[in-house]
Amino acid sequence: MSTLEEIIAEIKNVDTIEKNTHKKREVSELPNILWENEHIEKISSGRYEGGFGIAVATNQRLLFIDKGMTGSLKVEDFSYDKINSIQFKTGMVMGEVEIYSSGNKAKIDNILKQSVRDFAEHIKSKITSKESQSIKTANQDDDIISKLERLAKLKEQGILNEEEFLEQKKRIISQ
Repeated sequence: MSTLEEIIAEIKNVDTIEKNTHKKREVSELPNILWENEHIEKISSGRYEGGFGIAVATNQRLLFIDKGMTGSLKVEDFSYDKINSIQFKTGMVMGEVEIYSSGNKAKIDNILKQSVRDFAEHIKSKITSKESQSIKTANQDDDIISKLERLAKLKEQGILNEEEFLEQKKRIISQ
């Protein structure tokens, strides 16, 4: 688990227009929120469901953290593999990001216009990467199933005996 000092150093190295993001009160909660081996890739101030806080894109998920004035804490977690799509809009000074996930829509607004596109595009690249991995895994699973089906047919036809069948099955599954 990263310390607050390590997280602040990581934030300072993130390409962001907001130079004082590391001073926001929500940052002090990150050591308790981030998972092991989770790293900050993008960060921005914003507003979500009426609360002001920070939007944090990590290597594993998107977070919105709001540490209220009274010390209350609200954390919203968006897993990249659950996000269906993302859109952004810009106004004269500020912008917003809309996240579509399992029939729900979440909007983070009051993001600086100069950073909203980069933030949204980064998240889009993360969800595209997750989709590619899912498709690859599904294709590999289908390939294993078809190989096992062909192997079973060879055994049924008497081309392979039980010992040969089990040996080949073990080889296919361990690939």
